[in-house]
Amino acid sequence: MDVARAMVETGDWLVPRYQGQEFFDKPALTYWLMGAAFRALGATLAAGRVVSALGALGLIAATAGLGRRLLDRRAALLGAFALGTTLLVLSFGRVAMSDMLLSLWCTLAVGVAVAAIGPIAPTGMTAAGSERASPARMAALGAILGLGFLTKGPIALVLAGLGLALLAARGIAGRRLRLDGRGLALAAAAFTVVGLGWFVAIALRLGPGPIAYFFLRENLQRFAGETYDADRSVFFYAWTYLAAGLPWSLLFPLAAWRGARRPGTAFLLLWMALMAVPLSLSRGKIDYYLLPLLPAASLVIGAHLAAAWDGIDSSWARGALLAFAPIALAPAALQARIPTEWLPSWPAQVALIAIGALIALAAALAALRPHPTGVAAVMGGGTMATLALLAGAFLPAFRAAQPNAAVVADVARERAWRPDAELAVCGDPARAARDVLFQTRVVAQERCDVWNPASSHRPFLLLVPPEPRRSLDAVPGIREVAVYRCVPAAAMNLGQILAGLEVEPFVLLANYPTDDPVAETKRKQDRKRALRRAAEEWEAEQRAAAAPVRP
Repeated sequence: MDVARAMVETGDWLVPRYQGQEFFDKPALTYWLMGAAFRALGATLAAGRVVSALGALGLIAATAGLGRRLLDRRAALLGAFALGTTLLVLSFGRVAMSDMLLSLWCTLAVGVAVAAIGPIAPTGMTAAGSERASPARMAALGAILGLGFLTKGPIALVLAGLGLALLAARGIAGRRLRLDGRGLALAAAAFTVVGLGWFVAIALRLGPGPIAYFFLRENLQRFAGETYDADRSVFFYAWTYLAAGLPWSLLFPLAAWRGARRPGTAFLLLWMALMAVPLSLSRGKIDYYLLPLLPAASLVIGAHLAAAWDGIDSSWARGALLAFAPIALAPAALQARIPTEWLPSWPAQVALIAIGALIALAAALAALRPHPTGVAAVMGGGTMATLALLAGAFLPAFRAAQPNAAVVADVARERAWRPDAELAVCGDPARAARDVLFQTRVVAQERCDVWNPASSHRPFLLLVPPEPRRSLDAVPGIREVAVYRCVPAAAMNLGQILAGLEVEPFVLLANYPTDDPVAETKRKQDRKRALRRAAEEWEAEQRAAAAPVRP
């Protein structure tokens, strides 16, 4: 989002800049779309997330279109519903990143290619003949691949290209993608213009350095090196799908077994398996890299929900529903592990408990006589309702309790008094430096040699944890601007929540004096609050120590 905002403010839409420096970790398309959202809606966090939200909606529609070509209308709609209620899609549909767009372009590309081969027989029987892809479809295919390349680079060609290669080499039910020289030339021309134009423009302005950085560091090293999330098991994505693919990962094994005998779902399964190979062989593995595989997985599940069930299907669905019931209760149980100040008001907490209980009860009742419609309603609807409450009430309350907005306000006020003040950060458990960057344009220096900036003749603001803060008491003129309490962002994972989240303090200091009355008043108020909190904690410890020990 900082790159997109910089493009809008500088008017340079060619060269990405992060923290004021040239930044070539990703191609430009996502930044351009976010910049357009900022121009239309204002430079806000919500506007930056609009691109991913629209990308998620487009991905659901593209999945329905692909399913309509491969399967039938009912299976396509159920597959799109499954995709839209998958945990990973619901989560990343509101995150300002490029992966949702990448998934959209990969799915669209394969959808265009499937449309080009003509109608597919819904059974295992071989359809008659194959059609040559029209020039318009080949041009559209090349442009879509170019959009994927302009979103995240070569991985778009790899993931979508595996599906296209399957259609050309193996086909579906006897129908293959037939290509001719003219069609390939049109596709190549469209890809070159859309996908490579920005890279050429960058090379003409800045030389080959940025291009080499992107392809060698951001792609080759991420795949083969040890720079990013390395040394995870080759089976990482199989286990990750069990959690990130909830609730539908509970049904997927049987759906895949059933689908292997049908031409459309067999193609989807083989495409998924091929995409999983480079992802699993890569040294860098992250859970959201699974997103491009989810449309195919969701359509396999949609085909399973649209088919007639026998005793095995009903028994498996019964087990999935009974497993889903305690999962539905988990969010309500986990809220007890979160500090009270970071939770919403009691009606929202009660609503989460009630929703979890209702979903668990509905799952248990549906397990008595499982059928596809009931399973889809309970699992998909229950997941959607829970995530809606979490996103609508719990996440805003959590963010409001975090001190990021207060840090931004304090840094902005101090900078209004001393515009030349620099910001040094050590630790930053709340990741407030990102908010400071986006809201105030102040670039934080990540450094823990805090004595040097604290004792510098240049004005510095220092965001530090308590230990370094105590060591700075001896620095002449050091001033405490504010004390904050946060739940560390790094602790927001299931294991940490189960163990119980702990509140961590940190401090904003300044090495220069100020006559700002607001700052002085705030400093005194923060000091009084800190003393009151320390006294309350001491009294609690004394009461605990004085309590009689029960035998």
